[in-house]
Amino acid sequence: MIIFIFLIQLIFFLGYPYIFFRFKGIEKKQRTGFFSKKLKKSIWFHAASVGEVNAVKPLLHVLLKKYPESNFVLTTMTGTGQETAKKIDPNIATSFLPFDCFTMMKRFIKKVNPQLIILVETEFWPTLLWLANKNKIPVIVVNGRLSDRSFPHYKRFLFFWKPLWKTISAVNAQSEEDKKRFLSLDFNNVVNAHNLKFCVELPEFERDISRKEIKTSKNDFVIVWGSSRPGEEKLLKSIYHDLKKVIKNLKIVIVPRHLECMPEIESIFADSDYQVFSKLKQQYEILIVDQMGILNKIYALADLVIVGGSFFNFGGHNPLEPAFYKIPIIMGEDFSSCRDSVMKMIENNGILISSNEKLLSNIIFLYKNPEIRKNLGSNAKKTLQENSDSLEKNLDTVVQNLF
Repeated sequence: MIIFIFLIQLIFFLGYPYIFFRFKGIEKKQRTGFFSKKLKKSIWFHAASVGEVNAVKPLLHVLLKKYPESNFVLTTMTGTGQETAKKIDPNIATSFLPFDCFTMMKRFIKKVNPQLIILVETEFWPTLLWLANKNKIPVIVVNGRLSDRSFPHYKRFLFFWKPLWKTISAVNAQSEEDKKRFLSLDFNNVVNAHNLKFCVELPEFERDISRKEIKTSKNDFVIVWGSSRPGEEKLLKSIYHDLKKVIKNLKIVIVPRHLECMPEIESIFADSDYQVFSKLKQQYEILIVDQMGILNKIYALADLVIVGGSFFNFGGHNPLEPAFYKIPIIMGEDFSSCRDSVMKMIENNGILISSNEKLLSNIIFLYKNPEIRKNLGSNAKKTLQENSDSLEKNLDTVVQNLF
């Protein structure tokens, strides 16, 4: 293990010119382990991106009230995760996670001085775990999951990962299937604490006002395709004209998962009546959103939501956010990344799972049956409420490992 840590250090040393030119300003400082404060003790959360930050937000709010004198640090991997983290509470210090290099990670840990490290979902970094063990810092996993893609990788290289798993004190898995997978990899103290994402905390929006802001009326039938991934925009385009024949007052809002896909999406709809959100000036049939951080507001004004990343091989994205607003949801058949939450919604008749081939007919079916749409939305919200015990279970694990 020490040899491997040395190799990581060597790789980062050789790659430092790339780091120097790739990152600028405060991000470069934070990525290389510099932290602006010297803390006596802290509770350090690490979440990869927006979804993981939002999932852990309710737990952070409870801990801030329970331990008002404690220092809280929240690190992320992505810029959008950072922006989301900064909005949670001014008492939480935020930073990009340092590169998993001995010198950089050691520098950061020395400044943050954590009494507990809390990893969200599957954020396993070898040097971080090795240094935590060396410094006798307990590590726990909350909302833990092992996807269909990552699980075989960890299984294949168990000889390498197994010593690091022993540094993790407890794992709160987000489903029974995830619990079984963690146990098969020899993790300690694994429990099914359910999915923290069921404890979602989202702002309420005035529907009519939100619709006016994007130039739609209360009479429009608004379909929102959230977190669309490559291939899905073409799928939508292939059924768009047939949808228009049936839904005369149709408005489509596309919110891409990654903004770098905007040029491609615009080219797909080049022959359609589309507008881009940042340049919105007039009426349209299709709106393409080129701004991060407003997906929930867009979800809240929809008549029907299609959750992206699920019609091709991307694993699907979280359907619980539109569920919070009681919006009927259609999702594709590839939802391995959010399997547990989707299965619970299926059990409650709170979501419609569609193949690519049946997407057109399923949309038209829900359009023609408003009562079924209403029931889908209500059952989706009910699913959130029935699985909200995850917050208490994860809080118990944190408290047990703090003292």
